[in-house]
Amino acid sequence: MVYEWRGAVYLRISPDGLRWSPALRIPGTGWSSPARRCRPEERVGRHPHILSEQEYGECLVGGPPGLFVTGMRLYVFVNLGRSPGHMGCLVGPKALTARGWRRCAANPLLGPEADYGPLELTGAAANRYFEFRTISAADVVREGSHYYMVYEGIRGPSQPGVGDDQFGLGMARSRGPSIDGPWEKYSGNPLLMDLPGNVGVGHADLVQVGPAVYLYTATPFGTRGRYVLVKKP
Repeated sequence: MVYEWRGAVYLRISPDGLRWSPALRIPGTGWSSPARRCRPEERVGRHPHILSEQEYGECLVGGPPGLFVTGMRLYVFVNLGRSPGHMGCLVGPKALTARGWRRCAANPLLGPEADYGPLELTGAAANRYFEFRTISAADVVREGSHYYMVYEGIRGPSQPGVGDDQFGLGMARSRGPSIDGPWEKYSGNPLLMDLPGNVGVGHADLVQVGPAVYLYTATPFGTRGRYVLVKKP
C-alpha cells in the first residue's frame, strides 16, 4: 500500500491485508526548498487564482500516489511539481527499506500543460488545460505489450478564494513494453466529462478480470460508476 500524508508518500506492507507494517517514507518524496536544489519538473510555479502556491515549499515530489508491482520491484507514481504539474515515478525494492530507491529514468513520464489558459474558459473549451496544476492519483495495468494508466488532472481553482474545482480524468499508455520509458497521452483527454468535472472524478481504479478491464470512478455527483474498457480492432 502507498498513500500520501502532507505531500510525502508512505509505504506499508501486509501479509494478509489485515496486519500492516510500520510506515516507510519513500525517500525523496514531500515538499522541499529552495527551488535551486530540485529538478525543473519538481518546481512549484504560480497559479493565477492562488495567492501563494509555494506556501508549503518550492519543490514537490508526491501527492496522491499510484503503485505497480512487477517482479521484485515497486513502481510508485507521483506528481512532480505544481503549476505546472508532471507525472513521474520512483522505483525501489519490494521490501520495507529506504535503500535502493531511485527516480525513474524516463521522468517526467507525462506533462506538463504549460499554463492555466485563458481565465474565462470553462467547460469543453478548457479541457486542454485540465492537468495544469497537478497530475496524480495514477492507477496502472498491463495489457499486451503496453502499460495503461488513468490519472487525475487538476486545473485548480476557477476563481480566487475557492478550492480546487476543475478536475478531469486522463488516460495514457507506455509507448513500448517498458514501464520506465516514454508514455503518450490519449488524444481524447479528459475522459467521461468536460471540465470542471466532479470533485474526485480523477481518483479512478482499474481492475482486470480475465480479458476485461473495469474502470471505477466518480461520475454524477455523489455516485461511483463502473465502466468496461473494450478493445477496438
